[in-house]
Amino acid sequence: MLSGPLRWAIILIGGAIALNYIDRGAVSVAAPLIKDEFGLTNERYGVIVSSFYWTYVPALALAGWLADRMSVRLLMALGVATWALATIGMGFVGTGLAGGVTGLLLLRLLMGLGEGVAFPCGSKLIARVPEGARGLANISLSGGLALGPLIGTLAGGAMMQLWGWREMFIVFGLATLVWLVPWWLARRGIEEGEGRHAETPENAAPLAAVLRQPTFWAITLLHLAGTFALYFIVGWLPLWLVKARGYSIIDMSLLTSVFYIAQIAGGTLGAWAIDRAIRNGSDGSKWRRRMLFCSVAACVTGLLLLPDIQGWLPLISLIAITGFGYGPVPNLLFVIGQTMAGPASAGRWVGVQTSLGNLSGVIGPVMTGIIVDAAGYRPAFIITAAIVGTGTLIFGLVVRRIEPVRWAPA
Repeated sequence: MLSGPLRWAIILIGGAIALNYIDRGAVSVAAPLIKDEFGLTNERYGVIVSSFYWTYVPALALAGWLADRMSVRLLMALGVATWALATIGMGFVGTGLAGGVTGLLLLRLLMGLGEGVAFPCGSKLIARVPEGARGLANISLSGGLALGPLIGTLAGGAMMQLWGWREMFIVFGLATLVWLVPWWLARRGIEEGEGRHAETPENAAPLAAVLRQPTFWAITLLHLAGTFALYFIVGWLPLWLVKARGYSIIDMSLLTSVFYIAQIAGGTLGAWAIDRAIRNGSDGSKWRRRMLFCSVAACVTGLLLLPDIQGWLPLISLIAITGFGYGPVPNLLFVIGQTMAGPASAGRWVGVQTSLGNLSGVIGPVMTGIIVDAAGYRPAFIITAAIVGTGTLIFGLVVRRIEPVRWAPA
């Protein structure tokens, strides 16, 4: 159902998303060491994590608009190069070459600016994938989103043990630069995904028309709630395991990786099940809604129980359940947005959706840091679960069917 060149371009997008989350999540893996070296409180650490999203959020919206107007190949290459160089720069923070906390903050801002291109560009290509294959195609986005932190946690933990946290950032940044070579050579598949060779090119819906859609605001609120949970796990689970539970860096890396492995498994199985059902004639809207509600229920249950769980095996099991439940959620966020927008408008719809949805990255880390400093980790887990559950409930009430919007003629 997919041509070879387009499939390869989508695989490369998945690789970029993985590198995206390796590079941005590296600061969380290194958090116990960075906090101690620079004497950061939980609140100040939250500000450092949050600073990434100060530029990432507007960059998503801008990249979504640009993806509908310019070469995705060029836009993606510029963004990846920017965030790769910023990641390398993180390896020189505190050495006299990149300043201290201020340098860390500025490089996080630059990293956010570059990483904003990935999801809008990926959605622009995937929106033209047939309905019965779109779920698994989106695993390139949601799978990369889980694979990146998994690799970053395991490889990052090992590198910190061997060399230190600065060397980890340099290695990750250099690996990201290498990705640019195959991407630049994948021109044919990228242009196919952009629809440049379509017989009847479609016009994108005006942004104002997108913003008038209640379904757009419902999926955006769901995105906000869903990413709040992910950024809580990425930003605070490693710290909770080390500071509150007393695990070593290596043990923390292994325990955190359980979440991401389960997330990949849950996301892949969920996408496969939905695509198979659609190819067999089932209603895609019903399947996606049911998958969303069941997944969120498992994730919320895990978040509520985790703070009080005792013992190594119960802890691993509950982390796995939470990750498996969360797994289908990112995939559904992108599939639903792409489906409702249609191929011509997917770049701007998903760009603004992810931009507003990632406001949780601006608010969440700082809010969680304040809560942890004031009351400990347990309330932070409970509030995260409540946010995910509420966003899902509102989406379910507003969006009764997941189907393309009928845009008015321009």
